[in-house]
Amino acid sequence: MKGLSNGGDSVTESEFISAVNRNKQRLFLIAFSFTKCRDDAEDMLQNTFMKMWKHNKSFKDDMHIDKWLTTVCVNECRNCVKKRKLCDVDEIQIYEYSFDSTESYDIFNAVMKLPEKERVVIHLFYYEDLSVIDISKLLKESKSAIKTRLYRARKELKENLGDEWINE
Repeated sequence: MKGLSNGGDSVTESEFISAVNRNKQRLFLIAFSFTKCRDDAEDMLQNTFMKMWKHNKSFKDDMHIDKWLTTVCVNECRNCVKKRKLCDVDEIQIYEYSFDSTESYDIFNAVMKLPEKERVVIHLFYYEDLSVIDISKLLKESKSAIKTRLYRARKELKENLGDEWINE
């Protein structure tokens, strides 16, 4: 696949649309796990896709694009959180996301109530199926820090959800 850019070897409109459609829900949820704010998550998503459009490097395949988009989205979110350019949110702004069951909805809400660092790690581990090593590389933190956050988050989720939380 040719590099994504808005010049010379730019991706076709259909390739760009395909990448957006394939990743928009998943990346939105990653951004939402950082921001807890729909508007901010949408901004992060837009910034991510704009960077994809302007990117001038070849990708091997769709999987490579998806991984690159995940990294860009996480970095966008981390930069905004670091700069605190986010809306003030007292309540979690629930996104219209279809859940398989009430239990899934309850678990998602419990995850969203975790502190940011634990929430993001839980989301990446369980919802994105990333390994501890991949999360460590993505967040640029040690494996032990990621494992500690997973442990703390699981413990809090188990306390808050009881039998609904299945610790893997």
